[in-house]
Amino acid sequence: MSYLTSIREKAIKIGLLIGLSLSLQVCSDESTNPAGYDMRNTAIPANNLTTGGQPSKSDLTKMAKNGVKVIVNLRTKGEFRKFDEKKVVESLGMKYVSIPIGDDKDFNLNNVKLLDEALAGLASPAVVHCASSNRVGGLLALRENLIKNSSAQDSIVFGRKAGMRSTEKTVKKLLK
Repeated sequence: MSYLTSIREKAIKIGLLIGLSLSLQVCSDESTNPAGYDMRNTAIPANNLTTGGQPSKSDLTKMAKNGVKVIVNLRTKGEFRKFDEKKVVESLGMKYVSIPIGDDKDFNLNNVKLLDEALAGLASPAVVHCASSNRVGGLLALRENLIKNSSAQDSIVFGRKAGMRSTEKTVKKLLK
């Protein structure tokens, strides 16, 4: 085998490895953002329900075009100041619901009921968000257990799918 043949074979192998790593990255991006939005930690834990972190104006426009009817914001007043989310959501023809979840005391039956009312049967697509989807997953886990009567274990699994991480400890104390 000549020196040039050896270099050519190495170049082909390197090219194949680069191509493979790029394809894996593209696949990875799609699987970590199944809804195709820019918001962090996007998930689709149930039919017609998308969860995640703060959506951008561009995301909200895409959501309206995708048939989303309800945006539920769990961030507290003043937590997000880049644009008036309520105004943007309503200008796009979607319903805006604010259920501020600021700390552990806000994980309560009243807020779970408000979330349940906002999602009312999920006949139309809805998006529930906070900053990272952690509060979203926690409140949805409580809804699964306290409203929909799912087991504690199934509710925790659902909450994790929706983004629950550090709120899990608080949620576990409230499950029946």
